[in-house]
Amino acid sequence: MRNWEKTLSVLEALRERGQAAGHSWTLDTELLPPHQLQVNALEKQGLVELADREDRAKLSALEGRPVRWAARLTPHGDDTITYGRSRPRAEPSPGGEGPRQLVELI
Repeated sequence: MRNWEKTLSVLEALRERGQAAGHSWTLDTELLPPHQLQVNALEKQGLVELADREDRAKLSALEGRPVRWAARLTPHGDDTITYGRSRPRAEPSPGGEGPRQLVELI
């Protein structure tokens, strides 16, 4: 899987979980720690917003348990998903590789 495909996959997972939760946040119990690290890296790119202390307190009240980590898409992250879904996919050429040309060295 290419890097952009991995990024798109993480963003789509955040969107799905946030929509399912009804409050747009993906919580600490919904992603494994390695995936949380990927999300943290996407936050540096402006694609994801991490919950601050106040947001985590509100989410903790909603969930009835302490929420230590939460993330949601930014508008830029949402646009990235839209672009990733709409861009044309590279079609493999029939027969595998393209035509070969013999090259002779002097």
